[in-house]
Amino acid sequence: MSAPLRRAPALLVSALFVAAAVWPALREPPRDSFPLSNYPMFSTVRDKPWLDVIVGFDAEGEEHEIRPNLVANIEVMQAAQTIRRAVRARRAKLLCARVAERVAADGELGHIVRLEVQRRRFDPRTYFLDPEVDPDGATPLAVRRKARCRVPVAKDRS
Repeated sequence: MSAPLRRAPALLVSALFVAAAVWPALREPPRDSFPLSNYPMFSTVRDKPWLDVIVGFDAEGEEHEIRPNLVANIEVMQAAQTIRRAVRARRAKLLCARVAERVAADGELGHIVRLEVQRRRFDPRTYFLDPEVDPDGATPLAVRRKARCRVPVAKDRS
């Protein structure tokens, strides 16, 4: 067998590896895939996302953050996923009621009288800017209320 024919399998395998490494960059639309990725989270312009949140309100209507441990646990991403799943499964009202019970039992949040599960749309390009540069960067572009519930009056705070 001649030398070029003996090298053909190695050249073919090499060409396949090169093609596999380049292929993710050519996919449209870009998507993340293990083990080969074109890292779309960094390489594409993202639309304005909707984020699901739970917001507390006091008697004057002022907004207050609800800590992740009152939603799921202290992990922010797990709390966010809990809210997202409840909204998608149309169980936002049930989640709202459960979180309201936890808020009522929490000694620091006695001023919160109601909760809302909301979908908020943000512009990621301005969200993290300095408030002095763009005071409205962290202000939602749109808000959709998915559920609303009252915080029960705890026995020790009545």
